Order: sequence, then structure tokens, then C-alpha cells
Amino acid sequence: MLSAQTIAIVKSTAPVMHQHGETITRHMYAKLLRDPAIRAIFDPTHQRNGTQARALAGAVAAYADNIDNLAALGPAVERIAERHVSLHVQPYHYDIVGTNLLGSVAEVLGAAATPAILHAWTEAWMALRDIFVGVEQAKYRDSAGAPGGWYGWRRFKVVDAVTESQVIRSLYLEPEDGGAILSFRPGQYLTLRLNVPGHGSLLRHYSLSGAPNGRSYRISVKHETAPDVGVPDGLGSSFLHRHLSVGDVVEVAPPAGSFTAPDGSKPLFLLAGGVGITPMLSVVEAELAAGSTRPLHLFQAVRDRAHHAFGPRLRDLARTHANLSVGIFYEQVAEGDRIGTDHDMVGRIDPAAIAALPQAHDADFMVCGPKGFMTSMIKGLRAAGVPADRIRYEFFGSHEEELLD
Repeated sequence: MLSAQTIAIVKSTAPVMHQHGETITRHMYAKLLRDPAIRAIFDPTHQRNGTQARALAGAVAAYADNIDNLAALGPAVERIAERHVSLHVQPYHYDIVGTNLLGSVAEVLGAAATPAILHAWTEAWMALRDIFVGVEQAKYRDSAGAPGGWYGWRRFKVVDAVTESQVIRSLYLEPEDGGAILSFRPGQYLTLRLNVPGHGSLLRHYSLSGAPNGRSYRISVKHETAPDVGVPDGLGSSFLHRHLSVGDVVEVAPPAGSFTAPDGSKPLFLLAGGVGITPMLSVVEAELAAGSTRPLHLFQAVRDRAHHAFGPRLRDLARTHANLSVGIFYEQVAEGDRIGTDHDMVGRIDPAAIAALPQAHDADFMVCGPKGFMTSMIKGLRAAGVPADRIRYEFFGSHEEELLD
């Protein structure tokens, strides 16, 4: 238990962490990622664009803000622990990160990082370490002890591969050992450990895109091409699109993630942009397979027909289930695109118009897609009066910011 003195000192440094936190975390990652084993855990995209450093800086500052009320951090701890478990993070990782983080605090702040401040932050880090280790070890035990569960990495064979659009490819995975598999909550993801020639081991997360069936998992992967000249295509997605074939084997961690549909029978609105359709499809298929009569309203934003994944599947589900409605938006329409078949509307989803629908009164919302889409949808819903506790969202990558603040 932290002493009153430690709590007071750490809380007094919160403004410093808000001001200098990102400088500290960038400095820390520059040192930490020299270790190839540690570097393999992190997606280089999130290092290049700074989201990883900003996310950690925000978490450290929030810890200092709430050091006297740790219960307020419960939801964040749960979300971060889910991500750590998917990466098979172990106690010794916290020791490595803590050493580098506290070293960076001392180096960046210089004389301002007094022995008393460094001692207090060392105690605070160890307390935070123990919280996360306790939560994560319990999750490991739960996954390993559940029917079909396992601990660590398990070998899965690719039994089918389907091109869903110009940029999305679905892979169907079954355990190489022929045993049962762990069920999952729709909206969760798998972490794959990939051995990419010339780059070594990579860990990447991919949303599960189907309902649990007890036999196989389906992930649907967008090929992340280079956003700028001089920046490489996504290593993980390029490997899965260009090199992984039926019969190949990948290592998989148990399903993880906290982006799941709220329980109950209230109407559920699902707003998906681009590859953000993948966890939404899992939610829809699972609800319908379970015989749910809950009203489901799915809105899908797509660049154009070439980039449109799962259109026919969603149309078929809507035709055969009265409680599912589907609205598809194309930003660009080509000759031959058919309204009511390929798409329903041209342009972008208007969150205010959706929030104004009679069915949206007291409904729950789930939002997933690129950052720009997420920001537009969530801020639009909030501006239209939708309470924060009725909106759930998922970033693909680091949680750079809280969009519900």
C-alpha cells in the first residue's frame, strides 16, 4: 500500500507529467526498443506516428492524477490489461519498462527529478505493476482453464482464405492439434505471432469477424499499404495477404479485447468505417445465430465498391432477419453501382441524423473504424445528446485519446 507521502509527491508531479510526459515516453521508447525481443511486441506504425508514446504519456499522467483514487482507473486498467494479455506480457516486462521509464524521467527532467520524486515514482510504479500483474495473471488462468482454452501461443492452420474486397482478406483458422477452441465475445480479436522473413517475429492484432462456432476462427485483414513515400507497407498485413496460404501455420494467442456489445435487449446501432466492419459483423452474426430479437441497425461507410467487404453477406442477413437493418454509404459511386444492392446512400454517415432516428432513443452505440471516422462519429453522437455511457468504441492500435471526454 502506498504511503501518504508517496501519494502526495506523485500527485504533486501530475502537472509535470502532463507537460513533459510525451517527451519522457519518447525518450524511453528510444532506449527500450533497442532490444529486439521487446521491439517485436510493438507495432512500428505506432512508433512512427507517435501514438504509442502519447498513449503511455496519457496513462502515466492519469495515474498521477488519480493516485489517491485508483478505483477511477478501473475501466482503463481492464482495457489495457486485455491488450497486454493478448501480447502475452509477463511480470518481467514491467520491470524492464519501469527501469527505462524511471531512467527517462531522471534524464529528461534533470535536477527537477529529485531523489524524493524518483523514490516516490519507483514505489508508485511497483504498485501499478502489481495491479496489472494480478489482473493479467487472473485472465491467463481463466483462458487456460476454460473449455478449449490455452496459455501462451497455439499453432493454428489456415484452412481457407477468401478475398472480401480489394484490400480485405479473410483467413479461417483451425487448431493444428485438432482440439477444441476457446469461445469468445463478439467484438474481440486474435493476436498472431508471425515469423516474417527478414524481419523476425511480429505480433499483430486482428478482429474476429464471425460468430463463435466451436471449430474455427475467422479474421478479416486489411492490407495496410504505405501512407507516404519512404514508409513501408504494413509488415503483418502484407505477409498475411501476399505470403500466407491455405495449409500454412501461424501461432495464435487466446481471444482478447473489451470492445463487446452491451448486454440486454435495447436497440443496438453499429457504425462501421472501412475495416471497422469486422468486429461489427461478428456482433451481428452472433446475435442472430443466438436467436436474438434485439433490434440491430448497422451503418457501413465504404470508399467505393472495390473496397466494400461483406456487402452481400449483410444483405442476406437483413433479408432473413426482421430485426436487422443495414445502411451502406459509398463516398464514391461508379457507373454500374446499384442503389439498394451495392449501396444505399452516397456520402458520409451523419451521426446527428442517426441519433435523431426514433429507434435511436435510449439505444446503445458501437463505433469502429479509422481514427478520423471514429472522431467524427463519436463527437457527432455526443453533440446530438447521446450519453457517453451508451457509446462503445474501438481503436485499431494504441488508445491515443479518450473520445468520450
